[in-house]
This record gives sequence, structure tokens and C-alpha cells, in this order.
Amino acid sequence: MAIPLEAWLDLMREEYLASFIPDGGSAVRFVIAANADQTDNVSMRLTHLGRACRLTVIAIDTATTKLHLLQNLFFAIARSIDWDALTQTQLERVVIDSGYRWPDPGRRTTLAVLAEANEVAPALMRMQINQEITRTVWQDANLAQDFRNAMIALLATRLADDRDALRDAILDWLQGAPGRLGAARTAQIGAKIGRNNARAMLKSLCHWLRLCGGTGILLMIDVRRLLRDRRDVQDGHAYSPAAVMDCYEVLRQMIDDAGHLEGFFLAVLADPLLLADDLRRSLNQYTALKMRVWDDVRPQHGDNPLAPLVQVL
Repeated sequence: MAIPLEAWLDLMREEYLASFIPDGGSAVRFVIAANADQTDNVSMRLTHLGRACRLTVIAIDTATTKLHLLQNLFFAIARSIDWDALTQTQLERVVIDSGYRWPDPGRRTTLAVLAEANEVAPALMRMQINQEITRTVWQDANLAQDFRNAMIALLATRLADDRDALRDAILDWLQGAPGRLGAARTAQIGAKIGRNNARAMLKSLCHWLRLCGGTGILLMIDVRRLLRDRRDVQDGHAYSPAAVMDCYEVLRQMIDDAGHLEGFFLAVLADPLLLADDLRRSLNQYTALKMRVWDDVRPQHGDNPLAPLVQVL
């Protein structure tokens, strides 16, 4: 029995989005809607709710983002982040915690202008800012080493007027753009983001977002494209049955890693084909994922609205 969407959203807000997620918790929910219009409505309503709870809302569609590799998911998330705003917020906090004031909050400035506004020698200010960055970033064990080095470099470029090339190289590295690792190596970044380190990078990103004053991420992944035969796809990405299983494995990893992701709510949006008897694409064909979202005990009077997988109307 399907659950009214309004009732389910109220529960998500009360139990997760309003306090649990902003306090550093995490959760994963699969949401099945009857048709395309209802799925779009779920996405729209979740977006409004997430923003009302001051979460960073990110929507990913498997029609435009290949989900079969975890690093592709990280890159899609990274492309949705306003890195300049995060860096600006964190740099202002570092400067204030170092005992200085930021003359024009929210706006970029150089070290020379900042030092003049605080009537202190630029060299002394740089030393004290670097000490605070070391304490708050370099010594933060919740950040992977390459991610830590990248964020320190972004903070440094924010105070310089001639290092935008390094900033662009770091953003390319974070967002999976081809090449540019050579330029990013000047920030002591050792490897591209791939299968081996994508999970650590996602954990670091969630922590960094909160460190910079954010409350958390509401990530919506529309997986309807996975359930369509390649012959029925007119544009965007098409998935073979084998690729669909790879995508389910990525979702399985996300569920298992959710406890390590601070302030993270994942909503996987699907239609009834997810539970169909398709021998190649349905959830029934990937037991490792199904066992993590399927209720062993299902009450006769209706579905559990707090279950990992729900159908809404």
C-alpha cells in the first residue's frame, strides 16, 4: 500500500531533515512513484524541503550522469558545489579566528589589502593565518590527505591575485575534468580521483561542507534510466544490464558508507519498474542491494513510512 507523499515528506522533515541531518547524521531512502509526473513532484517537493532546512540540494539524473562508477557520482556532486563560496566562508573564519577582521565580508581580497586593513605586516599575518589553517585543516583527520592539500591550496589562492590557474586546476581535479593533474601537483595532490579513493573523497567533502558552515547535503538520484532497455532510449546515457548491476553496487556502497558521511541524506527516485520481474534490470536481480532496503516484516494495514524503501502517491 502506497504512502501519501505529504505524510512521508512530513516524516522526513521531522525525523531527518530538520535536525538529524544538520546535526551530522545520515540516511538513505528509496522512493518509488507511480509515474513520471509523480516522480518529478517528489523531486520538486524534496528540493523545497531541503532548502527550507538549509541543506545543499543536489539532483543527479542517471540519464546524464553515468552512475556505474563511484567517482562519477563524486564528480557530479563536486560540480554542484560552489567552491568559491565555501572557500571564502572558511577563509574569513580562519582570519577572524587568527584575531583579525575581514574588511568586506563575502568578498575576495588579497593578503596585502587584508594586512593593511588590520594594520599589521603582511608577513606576520600570513604566518598566523597559516598556523590557523594548519590547526583547522591540515590536522583534521576527517579529511583525506589529497583533499586536505587541495583545500589548503584553494584557501591560499583566495588571498592571491595571480594564482587562478592553480585554482582552476584543483577544481578540474575535484570535478573529474580530463588532464590538469600536473598543474594540481603543485598543491601536493598525488593522484586522480578514482575507484580507490572516491569514497574517502566523498567523506571528506561532506565533512568540509559542514566545516565551512553548511548544514549538510540532500542528494537525489533519479535512477529511472537504469530501468529502460537501450532500444527505448532516444537520448542521454543508456545502460546495459551489466552496467545496471554496477550502478546497484554503487548504491549499495553508498548505503554501507552512509554512517561515515556527515550530514548526508540520499533519496533514490524510481518508478515501479524497480520492483518488476525484469530478469535483467530490477532490484530483484541484485540481492546485495535489495537486502539493505527491503523490509523482512511488512504490516498488513500498510507500509512503514520510515522504511528504507517506500512507494508514495
